Amino acid sequence: MSTTNLLYTYWQESLPQADLTLQQFFFKELVQAYESEKRYYHNLAHIKHLFDLLAPLAAHMHDKQAIYLAIFYHDIVYNSLRQDNEWQSALLAQKQLAQMQVPTTVIQRVTTLIVATKTHIAPKNDQDCAYFLDADLAILGASSHIYTQYSQQIREEYAWIPTFVYRRGRKRVLTQLLQKKPLYYTSHFRQQFEMQALKNLHAAIALL
Repeated sequence: MSTTNLLYTYWQESLPQADLTLQQFFFKELVQAYESEKRYYHNLAHIKHLFDLLAPLAAHMHDKQAIYLAIFYHDIVYNSLRQDNEWQSALLAQKQLAQMQVPTTVIQRVTTLIVATKTHIAPKNDQDCAYFLDADLAILGASSHIYTQYSQQIREEYAWIPTFVYRRGRKRVLTQLLQKKPLYYTSHFRQQFEMQALKNLHAAIALL
């Protein structure tokens, strides 16, 4: 099954009350957004990766619908020149989900989850948000080869920034992540990714 077809299956599952025409229309817009030019990392492969990580944990989620919709929308607006991508993504999600008759309470949860990706700080005792943020940072704990590819993809998305400026900013971001202890909120992700993530982060900082 292709990535697009697999994601559409999750999309349909997440929107049981939506008009089919609207559901298909907004999915097409979503695919176009994630496949747009200069999306080297924040693309459909990233969305699929989050589903690969989180779908097996569905039985442990309090609001699976909200998490699934947050996965789809959290990077739908992505412009490396802007600082408000998360909020703009949340606003677009609010607008489209309302049109598809998603309950207001679910839309509010989707908004909370998307906005949390700005800081990667989960509200206390919010297990769903913890799972979502941990999955979003799971790439940090990938094999060193995949992590290197990820780093290169992020650099390409910020190709407009001079190298010396990018290195300084990237080092600051990675150092802040190292100060987040533990890096992952949930034991599920911590056991799988924490050690490799710390190794990757230290190695990446040494190269900057």
